[in-house]
Amino acid sequence: MEENISEKSGFVRLALGTGLTACGIAHLAKESGNRGLGALFVAAGAMKVAEGIFLYCPTKALINSNVKQAVATTFDEYLDGDGIMGAYNEFYNDKWGSGTNSNTSGSGYSGNNSSNTSGGTVEKAASEVGQIVSNATQNDSLKNAATQAVKTAAGSNSGKQS
Repeated sequence: MEENISEKSGFVRLALGTGLTACGIAHLAKESGNRGLGALFVAAGAMKVAEGIFLYCPTKALINSNVKQAVATTFDEYLDGDGIMGAYNEFYNDKWGSGTNSNTSGSGYSGNNSSNTSGGTVEKAASEVGQIVSNATQNDSLKNAATQAVKTAAGSNSGKQS
């Protein structure tokens, strides 16, 4: 058994456990008292006294082991490359579509021109961003900048530079 509570916590548990045990014994000594409740107080108090003496709480140990196991499982499942890419692709496809249309007449939007992606996807995303910025701001210069950014993104995607 490895200690999993501090000495201060152990002292508090010892003191409260002693009080709870004494309360339970007093409850059992009364003739009109509920015997079941008194026995419960004595058992709970004795458990707290033992936790205070040994500085070990089985409930805390159980919770800590379950949390550690859950975190390890989560990291193993979601931090591998396939899991991250699968989640990213699923999000991307749900948000903007697959991006693989038969429209390959344009040069596509790529820094090194190595892929032919659809112009509609980039234009749609740029338009959404421009709308969000325009709706969120009261400043006319920011609205104009958002509009210009949408035009630039659409123009560069179709091969035209503004």
